[in-house]
Amino acid sequence: MNLNNWQTQLRKGLLDIVILNLLQHGQCHGYEMVQTLKRNEELKIREGNIYPILARLQTDGLVTSYSETSRDGPPRKYFRLTELGQKVLVDMNAHWDQLIESIQRLRKGV
Repeated sequence: MNLNNWQTQLRKGLLDIVILNLLQHGQCHGYEMVQTLKRNEELKIREGNIYPILARLQTDGLVTSYSETSRDGPPRKYFRLTELGQKVLVDMNAHWDQLIESIQRLRKGV
């Protein structure tokens, strides 16, 4: 088994819940989001991974966006959770907590 491949696939599978959890703390623009996520070294997020996910989450109605002018260059696109996104995130976090509990029980031999 290739452990690096497994870790990469696991991180890719978690990006939706990671991004939605980030946005639950307030709106932010894409670059700001990338920088915040890069500080979490274990996630190994690259800028190119974020924008397609944000576009899909927007298509799914979980996030919305708007553009705002910036003093530092081109307009910035800000993202925020929709009401549906908040509801879905509650369900995703509950499922995540259940998975973690199940894995912890298995690790303890229960």
